[in-house]
Amino acid sequence: MALSDIIEKIKSEASVKADELKAEYEKSKKELQNKHIEVLRKLDEDNNTAIDSESAKVKEKAEMEAEMEAKNELLSAKRELIEEVLQKAAENLAASERYEDLLAEMMKKADMESGTIIAAKGKEEATRNAISKAGRNYQLASDSADIVGGFILKSEKIEVDNSFETVLFNQLRQELEIELNKMLFA
Repeated sequence: MALSDIIEKIKSEASVKADELKAEYEKSKKELQNKHIEVLRKLDEDNNTAIDSESAKVKEKAEMEAEMEAKNELLSAKRELIEEVLQKAAENLAASERYEDLLAEMMKKADMESGTIIAAKGKEEATRNAISKAGRNYQLASDSADIVGGFILKSEKIEVDNSFETVLFNQLRQELEIELNKMLFA
């Protein structure tokens, strides 16, 4: 075997080995590219899932806030309407033909046997008549209160506000709110 044959054989074997290495390199390269593509696809999918999840949370939070705001506005409007109804009720009671009788009944139910009555402005005469009807030992004060109707009963130690505003707005409000809600918004 001549040197040229040996060189040719080495070149041939080297060429085959180089082809095998190239094929193995291409195969590894393709596998790495496929893995890389799969990792990128998975990252993209995870990012999209995270974005979708976060978007859904943001949307849900915005919807809940909008719903809460709408409920608060509705509640505020209802309360405003109830305020108007209570104010109108106080005005109607003050203008009622039975105003004196109503005051006399309120005076009879008062826990104080004697004291000073402060009348609503412009209702002094009706209050004086109500004191007579109640049969209590109350004195009518010379000054009047800036209230729609009712009276303020004072003794040396305590002061009881029986103005229509206080009775309707503070004392009976919760009971009336429930009933008015049923009547107005059912």
